[in-house]
Amino acid sequence: MGTKLAIAGASPPFRRQHQLDNGLDDWLPGHVLPTCPRYSLDSAALKAFLVEDVCPTKLNQLAPHLWMCSTPSHTNVPPLHSHAVHNRTIVLTEDPALHLVWETGRNFVKPLPTYLLSYTFWLRFLLNDKSCGDNQVVTQAALGLLRSYHYCLRHESDLRIAQQPHLNLIPPGVTWKQWSEFSSSFDVIRDNDVAPRYHYGKLQHSRLHWLVRIHLRELNYYYIDGVYGNSFARYYGPLLFLFGILSVLLSAMQVGIAVEQLQPRDWVAFWAVCRWFSVASLLLCALTVFYLALSILIKSTDELLWSARAQYRARSNSRAQMNSA
Repeated sequence: MGTKLAIAGASPPFRRQHQLDNGLDDWLPGHVLPTCPRYSLDSAALKAFLVEDVCPTKLNQLAPHLWMCSTPSHTNVPPLHSHAVHNRTIVLTEDPALHLVWETGRNFVKPLPTYLLSYTFWLRFLLNDKSCGDNQVVTQAALGLLRSYHYCLRHESDLRIAQQPHLNLIPPGVTWKQWSEFSSSFDVIRDNDVAPRYHYGKLQHSRLHWLVRIHLRELNYYYIDGVYGNSFARYYGPLLFLFGILSVLLSAMQVGIAVEQLQPRDWVAFWAVCRWFSVASLLLCALTVFYLALSILIKSTDELLWSARAQYRARSNSRAQMNSA
């Protein structure tokens, strides 16, 4: 594999005998794109379709800041079988902007387009001498998508999950041996060869919201909830917790004030208990809020520092590779 795959004369990332789709081997004028017969291979609209189908444009714009919401490593991609362990459902999406984006209970994965399984398509279109420069953005995105699947499908069980009818991420006829041969060299694809988004693996959806608000001046990264109820449901728990804390605080203060207005005569012990119980309730609420705030601060700071160190190491390694080359 060359220093940069997206250049004239470069070879596809797999061998011809290992391709998983040979439908384009007989390349003829007017031949249509596999799985998408709306576009012929010599159509002027083909490139626009490929940009829409494989290029995560917005994430490429956010790439310099993605270290704030993900581990700065392209290997940070969990295999498909691990999502069940974390109680997350794999959700099929055709939008490259959602590929490997996760939130509570869900992980979005884009199916691998059939045309990217064809050696001829890579050779005649993505890496063509005449169109290579124009297709560099598409080629880098396609390489990143292929490399991400090298980590998604690490075991035979992952392949079986990917071939489930409701997902169909990989063509159903592909065997584990065929997939292993096809993807054998994907792990040596370098970050310089892929789209900036694919310098990272999985991305947390909620953190992407904050990145686009800060850097792109947009309200949301990707609006998934279709109704207002789902959008506001995530705030119910924190709001109930806040109201509970405030209710306890107000009740404790009311008890403290009421006790101070009484003259302890016969129920001296009960008066003392009420007084100190109100004080203890106030202290307990204060300590609870302080502990939660401190835990969030420590955890967030630790993650940011770890990501910053990992980002620094990645840049150092990249500079070292460039100097050695």
